[in-house]
Amino acid sequence: MTTPLNQIEAVRHIIATLFAAQKALSSLAPDYKWGGLGNLLGDYGEFLSVNILGLTKARSGSDGFDATLPDGRTVQVKTNRRAPQIGFRGTADLLLVMHVDDSGSHEIVYYGPFHPILTASRRSERDNKNMIAIPKLKQLQKTYGIAIAQGDSRGTVK
Repeated sequence: MTTPLNQIEAVRHIIATLFAAQKALSSLAPDYKWGGLGNLLGDYGEFLSVNILGLTKARSGSDGFDATLPDGRTVQVKTNRRAPQIGFRGTADLLLVMHVDDSGSHEIVYYGPFHPILTASRRSERDNKNMIAIPKLKQLQKTYGIAIAQGDSRGTVK
């Protein structure tokens, strides 16, 4: 039977494991912050975009984008795990949205022009950002997305 003290100790252990993992990630890929629980997922998505899709990581503080293509186009990278939607601020030339499951495996949900996503999104003034549902992104991928073949080492589009 789990007691409150056992539960607290278990949670503490998991948090300690996460912090140890973040420290190890910082050693392996120091160009990423890997900080905070919220940033961990975003940093992982940016790491994947650079190392799998061959994008170039943007300088820290770049406005509205996280990476660039060799031709100079900007890419905003969003990584999702459990939320039914993504939120975004600003604009870029392209948007890359990845879903990461509990094993750390990823799937590309949308990779294509930013403008159609901006047009299809809804504005949340309270949160000062635009929101769009994951199923809508998958639908828009079929129309606007950059095709990445199944089995391509750069990821999969589903």
